This record gives sequence, C-alpha cells and structure tokens, in this order.
Amino acid sequence: RRCAFKTVAAGEVILDRFSASNGICFLVSGVARVVHYVADHEEITIATIPAGDTIGEIAAIDGLGRSASVVADAECVVAELAQAEFHALLARHGAVALDLLRRWAETIRKLSDKVSFLSTGTPDQRVYAELVRLARPEQPGGSRWLIRELPTHQDLARWAQTSREVVASAVAELVRRGVAERRTRSLHITDYGMLKSLTLNGQAEPDQRRSA
Repeated sequence: RRCAFKTVAAGEVILDRFSASNGICFLVSGVARVVHYVADHEEITIATIPAGDTIGEIAAIDGLGRSASVVADAECVVAELAQAEFHALLARHGAVALDLLRRWAETIRKLSDKVSFLSTGTPDQRVYAELVRLARPEQPGGSRWLIRELPTHQDLARWAQTSREVVASAVAELVRRGVAERRTRSLHITDYGMLKSLTLNGQAEPDQRRSA
C-alpha cells in the first residue's frame, strides 16, 4: 500500500544513472539489467535482475544519485517505496537490514571476480566463460551439457564486453572442433571439460580425434 506501481516496457529505462530519485524499487515481474555506458555509448551489462529482487538500494540509503542505469529486458512491473519509508522499514526490522548486507556482500564478491576476469581474460575467454555459466546438464547425472535457449550474439557480446563478430567466431570454433553442436536455438556441449578449459587458455586444443 505504501508503494507506487508502474509498468515499464522492454528496452525502457527503469532508473537512470545520476538521477536525483532515491526511493527503493521492487521488481514485481519481468527481468532487468544493470548497465554502464562507456565511450561511444557502448553498453556494458553489470548484472541481471530477476523478478522479486530490489533495485536502487544504494541511493535509497545514502541519498546520492543513482550509481548505474537499470533497463527493462522485458516488460516489467516496478513498485517504488519512498526513501523515508525504506529507512523506517530498516529501523523496525533488523533482519531485513542484515539480509540486505548479505546480498550486498555476495554482489561485491561477484563484481570483484568479474572485474578481475575482465582485466585478464581475452574476449574469447569471456565468451566461453559465459557459455559455461549458461550450460546445464542435459540429463541428471549425464555427461552432456546444453544451453537450451542460446542468447543472441548481441546479448552474449554484451555480457562478455566484446563484439558480435568475436562471439560468432568463438561459437563457430567450438562447433568446428567438435566441442559443441548447434541445433536450432540450442547449443549442445559435447565436451564440457574442454569448454571449461577454454575459459583459462582461450584456445581450443588440436582435435585429437581428427589427428589420430
């Protein structure tokens, strides 16, 4: 009852970086992403926000501008709670404040790992790492993995902070080496161990089966 609700279309900005608003938002439905814009308006995705998560806690606490922009990936329903109401909620319920701290600690660890990887990994390694993150076992206990709905090259490039051309080349190399197979919208991983190793060295080893 204390929240103001709004519907945001896919592609529209939910929160704009440096804007003066300082309430906390709850993503009631939909999916959003946290983004930064660098030179030539290139977009870098920092994180994905699922339904049920919160947005804008930092500005809601310190009262300063938004630290990043948040864009709707699909149509979203957002509920905003005013800063004063949010502060009162934290004061009344210490468990909520503690849970928020735990979530921030997890976020900081993930961002630290991502910054470290981006500073050392090649574009190909970042693409392979994203494919490893998306892959799931085809069957419980099985040795084959798959990405049932492979994101577009543009989406993969955004996550890996590289170009669509690099993504297309990296995926094509996996198929050529027999590490993966494309089937319509899915990517079947036939050698998951090799895919994981590519996140470390970025280069596919010679295909032993072809050279035998």
